[in-house]
Amino acid sequence: MATSVPFKKMYGLGNDFIVLDARKNSAVSAASDPSRATRLTDRKLGIGCDQLIILEACDDAMCRMRIINADGSEVGACGNATRCVGGVLLDENPTADVATIRTKAGLLKCYKGGGEKLITVDMGEPLLKWDQVPVSKEVDTLHCKDACEGPGLTDCVCCSMGNPHATFFVDDCEAVPLDNIGRDLEYHSFFPERCNVSVVTVAKDKSSIRMRVWERGTGITQACGTGACATAVNAVRRGYIGKDQGFKVEVVMDGGSLVIQYAPPGSGGEHEGHVMMTGTYELAFSGEIPKSLWQ
Repeated sequence: MATSVPFKKMYGLGNDFIVLDARKNSAVSAASDPSRATRLTDRKLGIGCDQLIILEACDDAMCRMRIINADGSEVGACGNATRCVGGVLLDENPTADVATIRTKAGLLKCYKGGGEKLITVDMGEPLLKWDQVPVSKEVDTLHCKDACEGPGLTDCVCCSMGNPHATFFVDDCEAVPLDNIGRDLEYHSFFPERCNVSVVTVAKDKSSIRMRVWERGTGITQACGTGACATAVNAVRRGYIGKDQGFKVEVVMDGGSLVIQYAPPGSGGEHEGHVMMTGTYELAFSGEIPKSLWQ
């Protein structure tokens, strides 16, 4: 075991993380071992979280961020964790205007959001082509029609925010039995790398979108940052949100809300082509990992 491994327990809108810092001690990265990661993330026998986050040294950014799901699988993106890590980096560097984070999905930039514990992240450009999501066959990802269906769910919209997302627009997302059907949709053959699944309802005045989410490798969570980004992107693509709303919408999840802006290429909107996510982050507590969980 790396001698005394400190951790931070952080969360964004109830989506919670164990954050480990391996920038000065590379041995801490051994937490990514699937058996060790699942012990740490176990809510009954471990510390418990949705995802394990490991910060590593990086030549072209303030840190490299690795993201380990509760099932031990490693993924490329997590919006809520990015805000938490951005907050850590900006707290460490109070005079910095921007915090840079290298992920599997690319270089992300975090900015102070203008309020207490508020962070804005430039999540980059969404990937919209079928082989970028990816899905298993060539389709128009704006209307996947019957390629993937569930009880009362059809014609999802797909995109990637560094991880694959399927968005189902429905009249009442609260009525969807996501806890019963989420796993089947995640593992549907249409998604060769599995998928994050969101069921969403756009408010009549288009000021907000209600979203419920099943996260790949974790299950139902209180919030999903990349899911909220994908939902806003897909709402803009479908024409539910547009120029009249400034290509901006509040995405309301069980754990709270994020404000997402996506002005598509050619729209002339602010930050054209990039997804901007603004929301809070919190530190719940800090501690040291018990030796029994590291073995």
